[in-house]
Amino acid sequence: MATNPPLYPQWQREGRVSRFFLGPGLSVYEVEEVELIGGALFVASTLDTRKLVGQFESEKNARQACTRDFNERARAGAASPVANRK
Repeated sequence: MATNPPLYPQWQREGRVSRFFLGPGLSVYEVEEVELIGGALFVASTLDTRKLVGQFESEKNARQACTRDFNERARAGAASPVANRK
């Protein structure tokens, strides 16, 4: 019985940017933290189509929106968001 959880999919953060990876080197979403007066803004977008998912007040909300977008794309038949990459 395996005791280690699967490594992917997962979020990885580096500096002001976090990315959602389906596998090693296979990122799908990016959340960038933008510093503003009075706080930060988190901008979420897809990496394969560069579609803006939204702008959010917290990284948690941005990640949840990316999860919803991923699930919607899967239901619409674009289950593999990297299928459109060239």
